[in-house]
Amino acid sequence: MSPNSSTPSARRGKGPGILEALVALSILVSLSGVLMPAVGEQVAEARVSQADKDMIDIAQGLAHYTRDTRFLPTGVQGRTDVAWMYGPGELPSGELFGASRESRPLADALSSDRLGGSAWAGPYTEGLTADPWGHAYLVNVDGWVNAREHAVVASAGPDGLLETPPTASAPAGDDLLYVMD
Repeated sequence: MSPNSSTPSARRGKGPGILEALVALSILVSLSGVLMPAVGEQVAEARVSQADKDMIDIAQGLAHYTRDTRFLPTGVQGRTDVAWMYGPGELPSGELFGASRESRPLADALSSDRLGGSAWAGPYTEGLTADPWGHAYLVNVDGWVNAREHAVVASAGPDGLLETPPTASAPAGDDLLYVMD
């Protein structure tokens, strides 16, 4: 046999052929079709878990704020001009709690003494962030003074549309809700 003839040992040095590469590629595509939904589901569950944790942290921070200042976070030193508060991030679409009434950033109570005055002993959270979908957490602080509403921390969820009314004690749509009262 000549050195240029096609022998099994001569082909080994050239790498896999096109058929082998196509088989490997089809196996990878098949596996990704099976694994991607599972990975996507785990990511979605992790985001919901993070949002739940963040809402609890916000609620606990507001409870500590109220305990220290002896004021509700409803305005400067407890005045009732603030209906709702919001965290960093894009405000969700939909009917916001008391949208026609005054709102304030959560940082005014949790990260600075703007609302609490000299008794403020914060900061009351490690740091405020947007929800895992980039939207602001909302707090219906009017729920502490309006008997028809609930004081809640809400996330508009993956779709960014707040569907939960302030009178609800359970979330609507894909919203997430933590009831404080």
